[in-house]
Amino acid sequence: MVSLQVVVTGASGRTGKLVVQKLTEKGHKVLAGVRSEAKAKELRDSLKAPDLECPLIDLGAANAAAQMATALRGADALMICTSATPKIKLSSLPGAIFGKVFGGDAKPSFWFEEGASPKQVDYEGCLLQINAAKEAGVKHVVLLSSMAGTDPQHFLNVSMENIVLWKRKAEMALIASGLTYTIVHPGGLLPHAGPKPKPAPGGERALAVSVNDEFMTSRGADERMIPREDVATVLVQILTTPEARGRSFDVVSDPPGKGPPYDGDLAKLLSQLNGMNCSYVSPDLDKLLAS
Repeated sequence: MVSLQVVVTGASGRTGKLVVQKLTEKGHKVLAGVRSEAKAKELRDSLKAPDLECPLIDLGAANAAAQMATALRGADALMICTSATPKIKLSSLPGAIFGKVFGGDAKPSFWFEEGASPKQVDYEGCLLQINAAKEAGVKHVVLLSSMAGTDPQHFLNVSMENIVLWKRKAEMALIASGLTYTIVHPGGLLPHAGPKPKPAPGGERALAVSVNDEFMTSRGADERMIPREDVATVLVQILTTPEARGRSFDVVSDPPGKGPPYDGDLAKLLSQLNGMNCSYVSPDLDKLLAS
């Protein structure tokens, strides 16, 4: 198997960390981009990898472009796993809990730290990475995004400052860049956030792919989730699967026990699409994000 030099940004996140682990297990040279020395130590300790290279990449810093240029020197691929991180407004919880118990539609509210909004992280930060990859001559950029980019009224967009719409705008910039790309939109990531999340190991579920958020209407809520570990597996396989280049697709999993578990053949999985890719004709992001 060919060993690649891969830069992973957002490497200390829950999915990014799994990507780093799986890349390392496959024998690739990994540079795990993190925001601080503290995050680097946390990642090395978590993976029991004291020699893991962790270049500092703070997308909000004045020298972020220089940090990216240094990290990408000699890289074959860039794996973008960065994402704005919402924080829940505690004052909104009582109403949301009341609504859940008594059948209302109230949902919790969220906020983002200063300098870390979806526009700043998921669009501007991603655009910075794309430009740096092009400047460095990176051969392949893999972008981890999200489903719901076609629906401005989706909860993620309404409650989280249009987070998926900003991601979609970055996707369009990547496609227009001329770089070889792959864009992945997973469904709801498992395990869910929370103090006691229910385990959701990878390798135990059937996977399915589609385009244009079709799963949002064709599948029930429990059929459009996917374990983070399965997402990480797909992201790593993309790098050595020619059929994944120039593709933009959605991926979810069936509930455990429904269908045979994913067999690791990404080319076969993508063949379900019959050559289709996600379309970017609508919605009109320039209009929706103008404010």
